[in-house]
Amino acid sequence: MRNRPIFMAFTLVAAMVFSPMSADVQQKRKKTQKVVLTEEEKEHIARMAEMEIATQKVVFVDSVVVDKNEMLAALSLPPEAGSLAAAKQVVGDKFNGVAFVTELGDRCIFSAKDANGAMRLWHSDKLDGVWAEPQPLAFGGDMELGNMDFPFMMADGATLYFAAEGGDGIGGYDIYVTRFNADDNSFYKPENIGMPFCSEANDYFYVVDEYGNIGWFATDRRQPEGKVCIYTFVPTETRETYSIDMDEEKLRCLSQLHSIAATWGNGSERKAALKRIADMAARKARVGDSKETEMSFVINNNTVYTSPRQFRAEGNVGRYGELLTARQEFEYWRHALEKLRAYYPKANDEERAALRQEILSAEQREETTELKIKQLEKEIRNAENEEILR
Repeated sequence: MRNRPIFMAFTLVAAMVFSPMSADVQQKRKKTQKVVLTEEEKEHIARMAEMEIATQKVVFVDSVVVDKNEMLAALSLPPEAGSLAAAKQVVGDKFNGVAFVTELGDRCIFSAKDANGAMRLWHSDKLDGVWAEPQPLAFGGDMELGNMDFPFMMADGATLYFAAEGGDGIGGYDIYVTRFNADDNSFYKPENIGMPFCSEANDYFYVVDEYGNIGWFATDRRQPEGKVCIYTFVPTETRETYSIDMDEEKLRCLSQLHSIAATWGNGSERKAALKRIADMAARKARVGDSKETEMSFVINNNTVYTSPRQFRAEGNVGRYGELLTARQEFEYWRHALEKLRAYYPKANDEERAALRQEILSAEQREETTELKIKQLEKEIRNAENEEILR
């Protein structure tokens, strides 16, 4: 009988040791288990942290989601910034990458596979209307990049942006920049441009219209398969980063571009950018007006013009050009309003205050432009009918 308490105590201990653990105990043990990272994972986390701290301060104006196979069409550049197209449309069917052609149309930088099957960047100059035999771009430094694609050359003819895999990237494709070194006829070692332009997803294009001071970049971050998001942003001459005292979570959201409204500040820079974008649309329309295009303009119940050359009244060709520009502006503001109104319910209180002003301003611009359209149409019709009755 003396040994009974000892036996009972042993039985209790044994039950605790050998019986299955409760779900709560198992969960606690899982939480305390040490996660062992590989050296590659440690390097990746370190690169992410380094990039996050150095996130560039950029104002993002707008964004639009398109099918990936429509990305080039959506990145329709103004003529002075050059043009983008499929390489096979520019330099021949055997090249399957993307091509950038300068404003003058005399130089092309494009992507295509090399002898080892890797995508590389090539260049060709147009001589007497014919593209010369393509040559691979030469780079200085130790090149550790994988596939290279989506090139864009700045107007200076020396600064080149492109997307590439590998190297010191943090995702699939990251965006890199390099400059031409005239001393040895090659480009310097490319540098990763960092966050918010680079992410753990695929970041494809970085293009800039220096005349309008507007830029665009494309990425598939947080997008379904086959889709990309094209962001419009305001380029800066110098790289400015956020304050080191900024809240970590806020900086993380800015670095990963979770909300473009968070980049607007007081909204003045974005407002000025929207005006420049509208002006760019107007310039494009004027360029289009200089060519004979299909049209359908009702003069009266019996007369419909299908060409600007049919205008008889003095000044009506110019008025029709203004009309096309106004229509383009109206479509821009209509689209902008749709996006602002769609985003409003998702915004926080601070963002909504800025959005209310943006919506009011866009509504005023849309209304003013619509009135201008009606006035121009009336002036054109009246002037033409007077000429017809003479």
